[in-house]
Amino acid sequence: MLPNIQRFQLWTKIIFGMETLRELSNEAKDFGKNVLIVTGKQSVIDNGVLQRVNILLRGSGFAPVFFSEVEPEPSLETAAKGLAMARSEEADWVIGLGGGSAMDVAKVIAGLYHCQQDAQYYFEGGLIEKAGIPLVTIPTTAGSGAEVTFNAVLSDRQSKVKQSIRDPKLAAKIAIVDPQLTFSAPDLVTVYSGTDALVQGIEAYISKGANALTDIYALAAIELLGKNLLQVHQDSHNVTARTEMSMGSLMAGIALSVARLGAVHGLAHSVGIRTGKPHGLVCAVLLVPVMRFNLAVSHEKFAKIALALGAKLPGGDSIDAGAFAIKNIMGLLRKLGIPGQIGSLGIQEADFPKIIEESLESGSMKANPREATAEDLMNILCERV
Repeated sequence: MLPNIQRFQLWTKIIFGMETLRELSNEAKDFGKNVLIVTGKQSVIDNGVLQRVNILLRGSGFAPVFFSEVEPEPSLETAAKGLAMARSEEADWVIGLGGGSAMDVAKVIAGLYHCQQDAQYYFEGGLIEKAGIPLVTIPTTAGSGAEVTFNAVLSDRQSKVKQSIRDPKLAAKIAIVDPQLTFSAPDLVTVYSGTDALVQGIEAYISKGANALTDIYALAAIELLGKNLLQVHQDSHNVTARTEMSMGSLMAGIALSVARLGAVHGLAHSVGIRTGKPHGLVCAVLLVPVMRFNLAVSHEKFAKIALALGAKLPGGDSIDAGAFAIKNIMGLLRKLGIPGQIGSLGIQEADFPKIIEESLESGSMKANPREATAEDLMNILCERV
């Protein structure tokens, strides 16, 4: 019998801690003068973070230009527009500054910079033939883990397909994770991004692709996020909670980049592109129904999740202990104001068959620990928590 070969690789240098933004210029000193900064349309501008980065770079002799057009659930068109700008400005390197959307678009811009085909070609599965230009990711939320993953999630508005371009060539050279940058995030952004990170930790932990190394990161992420989500919701200036949330999100990102995710994210992409609702909210609503579906095969790991969340397990077998984890997760989500059924997102039952058809083919669904049929997914979507 062949040995069970497990692989684990980090592609990105990580710099973590309060005030680490100041390390940017020194870390990027060999990348070149011209830098394209990729951001969303508003938050990093309104809160002054973009201005801080601009001053920091200009003071060190860099020449930054800005692509501040990334929308939530970013489109192929936006990524293509940013890529064209990077080339026209002769960018030497790229910064992805913001949440997961900004960092994902930055990955595409940097990663496809030297490629011959358009973004649509790689979105549809074409192989990236050349390495791009250096990318530095700087998250301003604790949620996506996109700073250390090598996939970029984009949406095709015409076909209503949301999926990833996935290749190690998209990975950032450097991730600067400064928890201070998350302090100005609005409460809903904090909650939705934080619950997304928690979902990612849980799904990476129970994924078919999980191994001993990813389990270390995923379970630690679950503990940090579960302990601190409510804290930052109640006190946005809690330094310890903000720092541990950033670390939890980072660790979940490391785990999922190797282990992949599961049925929550398999469904969330199709649901999200139809509803326009925040990705973290969609994932949070789907989490409990999917955990119930997976309980039969994941109850032993669910019991460890319950312990990571600080629960004292009840007596009985591991299925009872696993069910207790679901109960604890549900209680946390209710305290955070997460609704209990998919209908709350404004999606119609008439959309369910198409959502299911699209979701069954997703990479995340294929990594789910329990194989799901169309009927299973229909039951998950119809479930009232």
